[in-house]
Amino acid sequence: MKLNIAENFSSLRSKTEPFVPSFLLSKHVVFLLLNLSTSLDLFNVTSLLVSTEYVSKHYDVTPAVASWTLSSYAIAFAGFIAFFGRTGDIIGHDFQFIVMVFLFSVISLLCAVVDNIYAFISLRGLQGVFAAGLIPTNYAITANIYQGKQLSTAITILTGTISMSRALGLVIGGAFLRTDLAIHGVAYVSFAIAMSISVFAFFTFPVIKTTSKDKLKDLDYIGSGILISGLLLVIVGFTEGGESWKSPKSYVTLVVGVFLTGVFFLYEKFLCLRLNESTHLLIPPQMWSIPNYAPLTINAVLNYAGFFGAMYINVSYFLNMDHDSPLMSGVRYLPFVIALIAISYILTFTNGKFSQKWTCVTGLVVGFIGLILLTRVNYKTPNHYWKFSVTNQILTALGSCIYFVNYLNIIIHSAPLELQGIATGIAQTFGQFGVALAFAVITSILGDFQNLDVETLNKRYEYGSWFCVACYGAGIILLVLFVKDTKVKEKMHNEEKSVLEQKSEVAGTELDQLYSQDTTV
Repeated sequence: MKLNIAENFSSLRSKTEPFVPSFLLSKHVVFLLLNLSTSLDLFNVTSLLVSTEYVSKHYDVTPAVASWTLSSYAIAFAGFIAFFGRTGDIIGHDFQFIVMVFLFSVISLLCAVVDNIYAFISLRGLQGVFAAGLIPTNYAITANIYQGKQLSTAITILTGTISMSRALGLVIGGAFLRTDLAIHGVAYVSFAIAMSISVFAFFTFPVIKTTSKDKLKDLDYIGSGILISGLLLVIVGFTEGGESWKSPKSYVTLVVGVFLTGVFFLYEKFLCLRLNESTHLLIPPQMWSIPNYAPLTINAVLNYAGFFGAMYINVSYFLNMDHDSPLMSGVRYLPFVIALIAISYILTFTNGKFSQKWTCVTGLVVGFIGLILLTRVNYKTPNHYWKFSVTNQILTALGSCIYFVNYLNIIIHSAPLELQGIATGIAQTFGQFGVALAFAVITSILGDFQNLDVETLNKRYEYGSWFCVACYGAGIILLVLFVKDTKVKEKMHNEEKSVLEQKSEVAGTELDQLYSQDTTV
């Protein structure tokens, strides 16, 4: 059902509108909140990437158990993105955003105060579930409040936020490890920011009336359960495989997960509607008719694997080969952030001026060159950090930003509004597969590195880097052969003005009417 709760919630928010200062009704304020929530989602992933050793020693658990402080969040995050993308399309992304960010803040507070490692791991999993409800919603709301060149620019900024948050999470996580708060510090910050966002969003977000005719009560919950179970098991299998592929909990889990994922697609295609014609499929058939959607979604696996793999190798090398502290390891990754800010700013002026396909290819080629430089990092080379690591970070930031921006522009501009959530949700799910794949492959290559001599470990880092190169190389081939060239069209939604501009007119404000004349965010 289209929840009466959602409708009543929207009605209540509409009644508060006359009391909200006009400048807070700006779509740019909404977009700022979207960026802040996106930052929370992603830096919660990487902030604990540098904390495994601390957790292992502080709580007297094995490194494998300690790694689940990161894995539980990442696995839940990946498993639920597609599902929440679909529910947001049905109940309204504004309602889903406010609820999810509020619940995220509550769980973050619990993560901050709990001192049992197993309770912390469980709560991190719940945190990942609610974070999954935000990412597809953020993109869908962006597509509702901006159009044409403004939408392209907004996607550029949102994409830059995602990548920067991953890198800044390393610095923030490392910094908190030097305080008494340690791993709980990020949770306190997340609680404060998320709670503030939920309050501001309640009063400032536009009421977005969904164009979907589907009802939540008729959603394919059987198929959804099968898919979520399959996705979770696949990612758990990859994660456990990073420890040992000889253990049944890695290969059996992976096989069962792949099997269930396959069962889901067969169930929705051949059986679901025969059992109940009124059921709304989790993945509508028209999804796959979106231009270039299938090859771009598959390519997300390769791109995320190469991107995350390079980040993991860089930081791990700083920690284990250069023997830097977690904080210094994060600081040494700042060239990536600086380069990303610069290229994101430049791209806001170039959106739509070049071929989308060949711009994506160019981005991957630049990143490919950067990853080759990563293979040359060697502790015996004088100034190896400046010669190879910094140049790798700059080129990877440049290439990944160029690719991500245009890849998302193609998907978001091509998908109809009623499918924005599920379209970006599935694409992000495949991307998280890539993250899990990179983690599994690279940790398998490194093995038990604590018992390896320096020369052997350095060689294994090189092999891991070549895996990242291979991912980008395969991505380039896939783009060239299977993606058709497109141009971003200046499309407006059913009316000529955005939802937020209409809201401002009803409220009697003039500020957003001026924004409607802008051509940039």
